[in-house]
Amino acid sequence: MAVGTGERRGELPDPAGAADLAEFVGLLGELRAWAGMPSYRSLARRVGPLLRPAREVSASTLADVFKPGRRRLDLDLVTALVRALGAGEDEVGRWRASGVRVHREAKSGGPSGVLHQLPADLAVFTGRERELRDLLAAAPRPGSPAATVVISSIEGMGGVGKTRLAVHAAHLLVRAGRFADVQLYVNLYGFDPEREPADPAEVLASFLRQLGVPAASVPSGADERAAMFRDRLQDRAALLLLDNAADEEQVRDLIPAHPGCLVLVTGRRSLAGLDGARIHQLDVLEDAEAVELLAAVAGRERIDADRAASARVARACGNLPLALTIAGARLKARPAWTAADLLVYLDRGGLDAMTVGRRSLRPVFDLSLAALPRPARLLFLLLGIQPGADVTAEAAAALAGVTVGTARATLEALCDEYLLLQLAPGRFELHDILRAYASETAADRLPAGDRERAVGRLLDWYGGTAEAAATALLPSLGMPSPTRSGPGTPGPDPRHPGPPVTQFVDRGAAVAWLEAEHGNLLAAATAARAAGHPAAAWRIPAAASVLRAVNQNWPACEALLAGALAEVLRTGDLAAQAWLRNRLGATATELGRTGEAEEMFTEALAARRALGDRDGEAAVLNNLVIFYSRTDRPRTGLEHASLALELAREQGNTDREASALNAMAACQSALGRNAAALELMQQVVAIRESRGDGYRLGLAYILTGSRHHDLGQFEEAAACNTRAREIARRSGDRFGEGEALLGLAKSLLGQGRPAPARDCLREAVAVFDELAAEPYLAEARRLLTVTAH
Repeated sequence: MAVGTGERRGELPDPAGAADLAEFVGLLGELRAWAGMPSYRSLARRVGPLLRPAREVSASTLADVFKPGRRRLDLDLVTALVRALGAGEDEVGRWRASGVRVHREAKSGGPSGVLHQLPADLAVFTGRERELRDLLAAAPRPGSPAATVVISSIEGMGGVGKTRLAVHAAHLLVRAGRFADVQLYVNLYGFDPEREPADPAEVLASFLRQLGVPAASVPSGADERAAMFRDRLQDRAALLLLDNAADEEQVRDLIPAHPGCLVLVTGRRSLAGLDGARIHQLDVLEDAEAVELLAAVAGRERIDADRAASARVARACGNLPLALTIAGARLKARPAWTAADLLVYLDRGGLDAMTVGRRSLRPVFDLSLAALPRPARLLFLLLGIQPGADVTAEAAAALAGVTVGTARATLEALCDEYLLLQLAPGRFELHDILRAYASETAADRLPAGDRERAVGRLLDWYGGTAEAAATALLPSLGMPSPTRSGPGTPGPDPRHPGPPVTQFVDRGAAVAWLEAEHGNLLAAATAARAAGHPAAAWRIPAAASVLRAVNQNWPACEALLAGALAEVLRTGDLAAQAWLRNRLGATATELGRTGEAEEMFTEALAARRALGDRDGEAAVLNNLVIFYSRTDRPRTGLEHASLALELAREQGNTDREASALNAMAACQSALGRNAAALELMQQVVAIRESRGDGYRLGLAYILTGSRHHDLGQFEEAAACNTRAREIARRSGDRFGEGEALLGLAKSLLGQGRPAPARDCLREAVAVFDELAAEPYLAEARRLLTVTAH
C-alpha cells in the first residue's frame, strides 16, 4: 500500500515516454502526484526497508531524487521509491528499464547514440563522377570556410538516385577527415506512402536533444528551437543530410548559420527558392554507367555475357537507377536467366515488371502524382498519351483545353516537380519511363471520351497551325477547308476548346515552327490515322510537305503528299484529292517522273472542273505549263498558260496572274525566246512588288536574273540576284538565299570576276548542304571546282 496523504489520481505515468534523464525525473514527480503527494519523510520510512540491503534513508535524499538537472540517479533507490509509491511489479520493472536507458543515453550524448548518424554507404554505387566532383568541390574546406553555410540541393525525379549520391558524397567527405565530429541525418518524409512530411519543429527538437540539450530545456516554439539549433552548431564543422525534403519551407529552419557547415538536401521538388542553395539536378545515368550498375547488382559475369542485351535492358529501364537496381535484383534472383531473358520479361510486363520483393517503381511515381494539384495531375497524364516527342505550351494548351498561359505555368510547375524535362527553351518532354507510367495511368484513370477529346483537340490544333505556317510560306496554296468526318470521330468540346491555331507574322517564324515541329507533325499524322481522325490524318502531312517543297527536298515532300492522298481517298473529299494530286504532279515533275506527273495533273484538272473551281483549275494549269516547258512541249504549255492567265484575270486574282505569267516565261525560254521571257518576268516582278509578296518576289527576281543571264546581261542579272538575296535574308528563306547566291556567282563569272564568284559559291554550298538540297549542292560544288582552276 502506498504511503500518502490523498487519493490516487488518473492513470499511472508511463516511463517509456522519457526522452532523457530530465524527463524521467519529471515523470517520477508525476508518479508521486498520482500516489497522492506523500511527504518525503513518510516516503523515506517506507523506502529504507525495500532496499537490498535495507538501510535508513533521509527525507533530504529522497527530495534530491525529484530535483531537475540531475546528471544521474541511484537506480536501486528509484526502484524502491517506485514500489513505495504503489506501482505493481510489472510497472516497477518498466521504470527500472527506462532508468537504465536514459542513463545510457545521457552518457552517450543523446537518444540516437552520438552525432555520427549517416546511413551506411552503398556497396553498389556506380557512376556520377561529375556530380560527385561538383558536390565535393562545393563543400567548405577546413581553414578556409565559405562566407555562408553551403547548401547543396540534390534534385531529380523519383528513383533517380538522389539519396544514394548524397550518402556516398557524405561518406567520402567523412573518410577524408572532414566533418568528423557532427553528422546529422533525418528523413523528412517529403514523399512517403505511410507518413506525413516531418514537422520541422519536431526535427529541430530531435536535433537539439542529440546535441545535448535536455528535453525540458528544448523551447516550445519553432523559431526559438531554430535559434538554439544555430547556436549549438556555431563554430562547429557539421554535416547535415536532410533527405527526401518536401519543399523549401520544410528545410529552411533546419539550416545552421556557421559557414563551416555543409547541408546536403535531397528532394523531388525544386528548392530554387531556398536562399543560397546550390542546385544539383540529377538526370538518369549515361548508357555505360547504367550497364555498370546492372553489373554491380546482378553480377558482372552475367551482364558481360551478353552486353548487347544488357544495354537493351538498361534502355528498357530508362537508365533510371531505381529501375536498374530492381531489374538487376530480378536477374540475380533468377540464376537460369540471361540478360536476354530479363529483357523479354520487362518487355512483356511493362511498368509492373519493375518489382522485386517489396521494391517497386510504380508506387514511387504514384507518390509524385498524388502530390500534384488536380490541373497539373491531369496535364501530366495527358502528356503520356500525346503522340509527339515533346510539346510547347501552345500544344499542351490544346491537349488540356486550357489557355496558353495556364498551360505554360503548369508545365513549369511539372518541371519543378521533376516530372517533366525542358531540354530546350519552350519545349517540354517526359522521360521515357515516366511517359510509360503516365500513359498506363491515364488509361486507368481517365475516361476514354476525355482522352479522345484531348487528342482530338491536339490534332486539330496541329493541323490548323501547320496549315497557317504553310500558307505563310506559300500564300497561294489554297488548301481545302478542313472537314471532320469518319465514324466515332469525337467532336469539339465546348467546355474545353483549347487555344486558337497559331498565326505567323512572317515567313521566318513559319519556317522555324515547321522545322521544330516536323517530328511531332509526323507522329500526329500517324496518331490521327490510328484514332480515326481522317481530316487531321491528311491535313497535317500535306501542310508539312510545303516546307520540304520550298527547300527543294522533293523525295521527302512526295512521301508526305502520298501519305496524305492515301488518307483522303478514304474520305471521298474531291477538293482535297485535287489539291494533293496537283502538288504530287509538281513534285513528280521535279523528280523527273513525267508519266506520273501528267497523270496526276490530268486527274487534278478533271476534279477541279467537276467542282466548278475556276481558281483551283488555274492553279493546276500553271503547274501543267511548267511541266510542258520541261518536257519539250513548250508550245502546248503556252496554250495552257493563256487559259490560266484568262482564268486568273477573270477571277481578279493577281497572285494567279503572276504565276501564269511566270509559267509563260518558262515556256518562252524553252523556245529560245529569251527577250519575250524577260519581258514576262518583268511583269511578274511588278505584280509581286505591288502585292508585297516577299518570298515570291525574291523568286521572281531570281528567275528574272536568269533571263538577263540568258541574254548575256550579266550586270543586270547580278543586280536581280543581289536583290533576291536581300529579300531571302529578310524573309528567312534559306533556300532562296542559296539560289540567289548561285545565280549571283554565275553572273559574276559572266563578268569575268572569279574571285567574288568563289565567295558566293562557298556560301551557296554551305546553305545547300544545310538543307540537303540536291542537285543544287552538286551544281554549286561543280562550279566551285571549275573556278578554282
